Amino acid sequence: MVKSLLVIRFSAIGDILLTAPVLQALAEKGVVVDVLVKERNTSVALILPSVRAVYCWEKDRARLQKCSKEYYDAVLDLQGTRQSKLFAKGLELPRATFDKPYLRRSLLLWTKSQRFALSPVVHRYQRAAEELVPEIALSQNPFLQLNDVSAVPQAPYVLLVIGGSQRGKRLSAEAWIQILASLDRFSIPCVLLGGPGDHRLAEKLCAAYPDTLDATHTSIEQALAVVSGADLVVSGDTGFMHAAALLGKPLISFWGATHPSLGFAPWPARENQYMVCTKSRLSPLHKHGKVPFWASNPMDAVDVKEIITAIEQILQGKTAP
Repeated sequence: MVKSLLVIRFSAIGDILLTAPVLQALAEKGVVVDVLVKERNTSVALILPSVRAVYCWEKDRARLQKCSKEYYDAVLDLQGTRQSKLFAKGLELPRATFDKPYLRRSLLLWTKSQRFALSPVVHRYQRAAEELVPEIALSQNPFLQLNDVSAVPQAPYVLLVIGGSQRGKRLSAEAWIQILASLDRFSIPCVLLGGPGDHRLAEKLCAAYPDTLDATHTSIEQALAVVSGADLVVSGDTGFMHAAALLGKPLISFWGATHPSLGFAPWPARENQYMVCTKSRLSPLHKHGKVPFWASNPMDAVDVKEIITAIEQILQGKTAP
């Protein structure tokens, strides 16, 4: 019987957050869980539910190789890469691996046919975990430990996630200006979220709409707390989008080079969510949202009016007096 477990998931923000339902389910079965991540994602792993310790791949893997048998009954590899598989095998413990559907995903990207759509990644994590701990029940509302609320505005606000790891996940400045213009008639402030590379865009948008708040300078912990306090989140396929879904926030997600059929749609699906997909026939184009030099950006074919309509539907009744 597995009572202690080392879980491997190196990156990225969204993928690590999506382990939360499984980790909480394991804890509810009485399993003690430690997590191994890449150093840059340590702060994300620290907010996961029911995790005893977070280890850093770069600093701690040698020590884990020496003493893992003393502390763990098994290892759960939710990364599923050659590197993680070799490491897990070297621990000489019972193990289960999250197998990535490379062939099916390739067929989906090549044909664009929904017959090759992938199941939600959370469910695939669950199947791997159940090889070690049978019949775990996924938590629809996992508890994320968001302690740094210093950047969270006190008044109700709409959160616009202007960033994205690839340009196939990002709207243009012109699209965001249209969205901000539509929000101007509501009395709810807007907050912009992204990474350091998005600060110039945030400055441009704040110059056009001075009441907009720029939160692109916040830490990951602070940014996730900002997500948790929002009355509505508008985002592309980002880690913050996945956080909003897990937290049950009203959510409008837009999709360009990536697509919900790749298995990373908002989880769990809720009635207060809208998904706006590009009209481009090139989507899904790339699993990470990259746009090759020969292709037009599918994000340019997202119908911004559809996003605006969804915003108006959610905000009806939420305007301040």
